[in-house]
Amino acid sequence: MRPIEHLPIKMPWEHDPGPEFFYRNIVHPIIPDMLDLMTVGLTIDQEAVEELRVTITDVLSNVDSTLAKNPLILRHQKEVLPRAQQEHADKATAATRTPEYYLSEFKPSDMVHRTWVMNTYLKSISRSKDCRDKWPVAGMKKYNIFLSDPFIKSLVDKSTSSQNQHVISGMRALAEYKSELWNRPREEKAKEPVTLDNFNPGSNKQMREFFAMLGIEPMEYSAKTGEASWDREAVEQVLKTTDDPDLKQCLVAFVDHSFGGIIRSNFLKAFDTYTIDGKLHGNMRVFGAKTFRPTSNSPNLLNMPSTKSIYAKPLKRCFRAPDGMVVFTADLSALEDRVIANLTKDTNKCNIFLEGLDGHSLNACGYFGPELVPFLGTNTDNVAYVKKFMEAFDNDHPEIKKFRQKSKGPTFKLAYGGYPDDHKGGVITQEIFDRYHNILYPGITEYRENYVLPTAREQGYLHLGLGCRLYTDDASKDIRTLHNSTVQFWSILTLIAVNELNHRIREEKLSDIIQVTSTIYDSIYTQAIKDADVIKWLNDNMIEVLCTKYLEDETISNEASGEVGYNWADLTKVPNGASVDDIKVILRDL
Repeated sequence: MRPIEHLPIKMPWEHDPGPEFFYRNIVHPIIPDMLDLMTVGLTIDQEAVEELRVTITDVLSNVDSTLAKNPLILRHQKEVLPRAQQEHADKATAATRTPEYYLSEFKPSDMVHRTWVMNTYLKSISRSKDCRDKWPVAGMKKYNIFLSDPFIKSLVDKSTSSQNQHVISGMRALAEYKSELWNRPREEKAKEPVTLDNFNPGSNKQMREFFAMLGIEPMEYSAKTGEASWDREAVEQVLKTTDDPDLKQCLVAFVDHSFGGIIRSNFLKAFDTYTIDGKLHGNMRVFGAKTFRPTSNSPNLLNMPSTKSIYAKPLKRCFRAPDGMVVFTADLSALEDRVIANLTKDTNKCNIFLEGLDGHSLNACGYFGPELVPFLGTNTDNVAYVKKFMEAFDNDHPEIKKFRQKSKGPTFKLAYGGYPDDHKGGVITQEIFDRYHNILYPGITEYRENYVLPTAREQGYLHLGLGCRLYTDDASKDIRTLHNSTVQFWSILTLIAVNELNHRIREEKLSDIIQVTSTIYDSIYTQAIKDADVIKWLNDNMIEVLCTKYLEDETISNEASGEVGYNWADLTKVPNGASVDDIKVILRDL
């Protein structure tokens, strides 16, 4: 049996066929498909690669100039400057020496020792005018003829004790002189004004300082250091929740900087190193991620910039169809949200799909219900109420738009497992926290707390589906990974679809004109000859296998849509069920 023939299945808690079943019936059949995919490779457009290099240089230069003028960055630099000046001073004076470092035992025959002791003594008896740069013994003897000073005579005779107070004072003065001579350039350097380098978004320390200055709480902390973690994903979450134009400008620059580094180190390096005769053959690792998603390297295709990124199209244009062929791709729509709706049967999560509700509007109505009464009246029917909110939003109602935007911050943090943080300047109040878990999505909360956590605790593992198990020795610590995995595991549907699609390609003897080239998360990429009948076959079959029913008790069905073009960036939608004539028009206008 092929993997797709084992679908649909019972809910994971109702039936677990075990790891051996998972390997033999799901994993093992998929491995050849991944090998075929790597063998086919990706056709690279070298001109687009060179244009991408120019884009990166231009964007990173713009990032530097943008941040250098941004009011929030200037404020950060101003606040950091005193500390930087102190750090500079501390570093400059770290090697200063005290007089004790230079103190040594008096040696009567040492000219330097003798001179410092003699001059210090003369100053003590008010004869500073008689001090000399050097005091040879003959000079001291001659000087003392008329003075007849017993101490000077002892210096001449070299009979002075090192414990003599005048000797001690002279040696101390010499040590202080040497110490001051050593310390002076270091102390002068410490006073030099510091010029701060440009703000560096690649510096974890500066990123932590910046967000701390703004009072923005992190969503995650480093497991190694315990310090706030501000990676690109965390920055993107803040970007989705702010209306502050200055902060938006910073965040966009941070994201552009991050992707610029990734594209240089990941994609451009792979293009330059592993492209042979115009083909890039990367590596795929089946179930390489903790959540059982596949991973890749050379390049890591999972690091593709988001659609809104300035790099998205320039990078995707590097991946093109071979001459005479086109790219055809299809992806599952909102797979994770559909999966969690099916697993939990949460009413509101299901209604997003069943009733066509907008998630942010739904959340705003849940968080701020009493505050919305003056604008929308009392909520007696939640679905109707949310649709009323959506209509007001579409009509540009200013207050409704504010509430929808205001809902994004707590939503993203709560999705990351956030807790009330308003006492720290955050956006999750206790009231919002309670409404999210108990009113908005109680089914999801119950699923995590009453199924995922206790099951993993009791068994030491969680069955994700099809016999795949995720093991844990600390369910409480791993709850986020466990919970996410029950959802993200189902990206396996994409791999199962690749397997089935390849089976159908072989059955129809289409292998010479259609090849699967890549799979990224919930998408499948293929290359095919530019022929309307072939593209129709692909469109019909790929959408069908991607939308295969996977759970017997499935409330929300999967949806997918296809696109066609000459490269990964410039694609035209192909409607589900499009006719050959429809596709001919689409291909003609590419």
